[in-house]
Amino acid sequence: MLARPRLLPYVALLPLVGYGWAHWDRALTPVDGPGILVVMLAWALLHAGTLWLNAAVDRDEGEVLLGESIPVPPGIEAWGYLALAACVALAAAVDPISGVAALICAVLAVLYSHPRTLWKGHPVLGPFTNLAGYGLLSPLAGWAVVDVPPDARTAAVWGLGGLGILGVYFAAQAFQQEEDTARGYRTLVATHGPRGAVLAGRWCIGVGFLAAVALAVLGWFPRICLLAAPLGVWVDAWFVRWAREPDGGGEVWARGMANRLFVAGLAVLVLVLGVYVDQARRDVPVAGLGTAAGLPPDRPLLGPHAMGRWERARALDGVPHPTLLVVDPDSIADRR
Repeated sequence: MLARPRLLPYVALLPLVGYGWAHWDRALTPVDGPGILVVMLAWALLHAGTLWLNAAVDRDEGEVLLGESIPVPPGIEAWGYLALAACVALAAAVDPISGVAALICAVLAVLYSHPRTLWKGHPVLGPFTNLAGYGLLSPLAGWAVVDVPPDARTAAVWGLGGLGILGVYFAAQAFQQEEDTARGYRTLVATHGPRGAVLAGRWCIGVGFLAAVALAVLGWFPRICLLAAPLGVWVDAWFVRWAREPDGGGEVWARGMANRLFVAGLAVLVLVLGVYVDQARRDVPVAGLGTAAGLPPDRPLLGPHAMGRWERARALDGVPHPTLLVVDPDSIADRR
């Protein structure tokens, strides 16, 4: 229970989000499915090791988000370090970049919870750890499995995802003021109270939402995603109500935030899938190749059937990976 099994799916999905984005952005057929499964297993170990070290230093007695406060068994620190080491080994076996991401996350986990460093109680290093570890490095580990070069749209989405994770981090601590203050932590909830933590979460998620809407308007995302914009207002309304709750309102409000974010994300996925199915049916460029703007420069704008022929031709010509071929820039304007 110290590893919070109910929280595990959210953490394991982070590398999968990066992996899925790399495929969508370039309209790829699945690449290295076993590899992403191993990376997700590595991230499950990262999650367990991080929370075991965290439990060893905190020894919670109050409410715990998606978990329970139970006695901490002796030797839990050793199990935490072992899980982190196994995480790094598994991720590195799949891809060097994934391995480096796992190593940095493991180091951050130690710095976050070790009694001599205790970054989790620092007003800047605590948020930085969550932004870097969960918001940036976790999706990067899954994205690296696909072995594609970065592009502007990927960089933009990467930043927006990190901002959203940072917002969740701030908001999720809203009901922990008493515990954090008693431990001498200088977290946002300890220094600015539950309302400050909720409002910080609201601003981070709200800015990310507005930026995503702007990118959809520009055509970097399918414009049909704008149909889900009212769900962003629905999520924001929850934050407004939450900020009025005394003492952070308890874990139920944090779970409500997570549920609403999940519903909003699921709605966007359904809309994107619908566009994909329609594009594939008409045999026109699909996914990230079928948007109005933000197109990657290394893929021709072809429908699924023609794309398959293009990729097979490159394979016969000895190109090791179809996405490593950079399309002639002079032909980009004529790719449609």
